[in-house]
Amino acid sequence: MFRIASLTTAALLVAGSAAASPIETRIPYGDLDLSSRAGATAFDARVQRTARSLCNGRQPIERLSCMSKVRDEALSLLPERARTDYARGRVAFEA
Repeated sequence: MFRIASLTTAALLVAGSAAASPIETRIPYGDLDLSSRAGATAFDARVQRTARSLCNGRQPIERLSCMSKVRDEALSLLPERARTDYARGRVAFEA
């Protein structure tokens, strides 16, 4: 299970299971311009790196699901302004 708390300069990810104590990690974004292609790409790389770390050791299908959940929760708990900026940066990236 994952739970992410939004902070001013970082998203806090907590991953835990019944057998293990929670793991906390931060994904800083305060230094990025999320509305730019470079900033959105850098944030994506940080989220992916964190997801790989949190989901390591799982079976392939479980790992993909875990990584997707980490990404979804990290994005959903960004403050509204940061989510809007990120969406603009992703559109610039896809154009």
